[in-house]
Amino acid sequence: MVEPTPSKDAFLVEYTDFSLREKIKYPNGGTSNFYDNGKDMVIIDKDICAHNSSDPVFSYMLITDKQNNYMHQFNRVFRFLGYSHLEVDKYLSKNEIVMPINPTRNVGDRSEQSDVSPLELHFEKSFSNAYGMNALKYITREYGICDENGKNYFLDYFVRTKDEKYAVEENGVTYHHPQIIGEEKYKNQLRKQNTCASWGIKLFRFSTEDCAFENRIEDDIKQYFGNDPSNFIDNGLKIDRSVELYEHQSISLQEIQKRRAAGIKAFLIVLPTAAGKSKIVEEDLREFAKNKKDFKGLILVPGINILADWIQRIHNSLPELEDKIDIKTYAYMARHYTELSSDYYNYLVVDEAHHAVAPILKRVIQYYNTDFTIGLTATDQRPDKKKLETVFGTYSTSLSLKEAMEKGIVAKANVYRIETNIDLSKVRFNGKDYVNADLEKRIRVTSRNELIVDVLKEYFTTGEASLRQGVIFCVNVSHANEMTRLLNKAGIVTSSYTGQTKNPESVMKDFKNKKIRFLCTCNMISEGWDYPELGILVMARPTLSKVLYLQQIGRGLRKTDIKKNVIVIDVVDEYGAMIKACNMHTIFANPYYVPFGDITKTDYTPGDMLVVDGIEERIERITEVDIDTFEDKYGDYLSQEQLAREYFVNTGTVTSWIKKEKIKPSVEYKFGNKSLYLFSPNDVEKYRNELGIKEHNNNTIKQDFFEFLEERDYHYLIKCHSY
Repeated sequence: MVEPTPSKDAFLVEYTDFSLREKIKYPNGGTSNFYDNGKDMVIIDKDICAHNSSDPVFSYMLITDKQNNYMHQFNRVFRFLGYSHLEVDKYLSKNEIVMPINPTRNVGDRSEQSDVSPLELHFEKSFSNAYGMNALKYITREYGICDENGKNYFLDYFVRTKDEKYAVEENGVTYHHPQIIGEEKYKNQLRKQNTCASWGIKLFRFSTEDCAFENRIEDDIKQYFGNDPSNFIDNGLKIDRSVELYEHQSISLQEIQKRRAAGIKAFLIVLPTAAGKSKIVEEDLREFAKNKKDFKGLILVPGINILADWIQRIHNSLPELEDKIDIKTYAYMARHYTELSSDYYNYLVVDEAHHAVAPILKRVIQYYNTDFTIGLTATDQRPDKKKLETVFGTYSTSLSLKEAMEKGIVAKANVYRIETNIDLSKVRFNGKDYVNADLEKRIRVTSRNELIVDVLKEYFTTGEASLRQGVIFCVNVSHANEMTRLLNKAGIVTSSYTGQTKNPESVMKDFKNKKIRFLCTCNMISEGWDYPELGILVMARPTLSKVLYLQQIGRGLRKTDIKKNVIVIDVVDEYGAMIKACNMHTIFANPYYVPFGDITKTDYTPGDMLVVDGIEERIERITEVDIDTFEDKYGDYLSQEQLAREYFVNTGTVTSWIKKEKIKPSVEYKFGNKSLYLFSPNDVEKYRNELGIKEHNNNTIKQDFFEFLEERDYHYLIKCHSY
């Protein structure tokens, strides 16, 4: 009997530079073919969604582990359910995918949401364990991208290094496994993933199944993102720039130049169509470039037609600047803006600026720290002008917070310390922050809360200070409710503002209308909340996380014509010799405390006069405070678990060595009947030599694997998965 001739692989017929690397068959009979050309990979799934209700679904890690490894190995990885030449070619062709001018679905900026899911919290903890307590400053949550049809997608996490762009999706199996969600939802999931790849972003997926192997996730994070956190690019400090809005009137070239000389760094010109907006910009570009030896301009436009129009305008009106002005579409710059430094351009034009409220374009505009930015839009297309002013009035900078304060870019901070006798030395911490359950038991002490109320009543109920509104950051909802009760009892109108608050929009409206003086919150105002008039921040929730502390401080840093400074009240408890929570003095490395003193100043002397809110007082004393935090002291130390991974042994082995005194922890921190052991870099190398442990790194992986097989010690079997 003659065997039937197998049909030719349709993908390989069309894409002759690709070859089939491997084929995986899943327990449900579905398959995945993995093709590559040495640079890119294409995965074609078939029948992967098939599911007999009487059978269990196969492990989701069979999909994610294999895909993550190839995502790490290749430049781009695209995945499709079934082969369609049209669909595949859309991504593999050399043509730039064009983002439409008007997205089909407009959504808010989800990067401004503060709540995270348990799965996302698990990733943040693993990322911090891998790269240190302050590593969260390198990740952006809910990073927006857009496909060629204008559909918005948000990636759980985005990380940028000097060489690559990465995204992480935290996937619950129930909502992402193809056998559970079915073909249509799985296709939508793949469209998001392929859009990500077309943006040059490598997307890694971690699932609830991965949570069972915490150490393995940390190892994977380091493998995919690299071992060296110095390669990560910080999100930067978001600060304000002066912006003015002109609408329903023509603004002269002379007026722009006059206002720019007065310190206005951004303009929004809102005029009717054909009112000459572009001509104003052309003339201002000419004048601005005359005084700039290193002039470099960027004009952002929504589509190809407007791009062609601007190219012609510059060619006709400003031929001498043709090679100094880049004209790019929103879509192009959304993908490529990070390839240039934030100070590459010194003049930015945003045409059709009403699109700037979209999260993707907003991110591009706020990335560039230009000398001057101008947005153009027609009167009939203008969205809420306040939203536009917010977009154009903010940009990123590499300045430290201290430098930004000293330059007058953000509000100055005057600090007052409330010192309590509450002992937090026995409160456990998880390597990243205090354990909330322990913290609540210690912090919810009436005397501590009353101290805070007494200070607010003494200093902020008369004179100019009584006009200030504030936020009190609490441990949890119960703490926020208790503080609210005590403040209202003292005659200070206060409201709780938490995830359990009924009608939170109404509460916030009353606060902004100055009907409420203080809000007590636990997590709703850490990021993405804007109220420039905020004048008092009470740090009643101890934290070891500089990232969280700075997010909270950031709520009060906006300057206004009236508000030039913010009052920060640090509640400082007894922390013991080991672990100290963040406070303004540790953040600014200022060892000298003067009540209500400027936190950036270290040269106060007794007898100096200090003026705050119209009240002048003489400095009577200067107190020296301890500014060493846990991260400062032990940021590069390894925990017991990290030492085990460094030495390629299990945690039990390290525990045994400690008991037998083969190794001695550099630091032992006791809480209750338990201890946390930390090992300094010097001791790590010392014990490596004494115990004859060889170094393990990326160069030794292959040899390590074969030695692992020879030893037949399978306590690391959780790291291996069959396919």
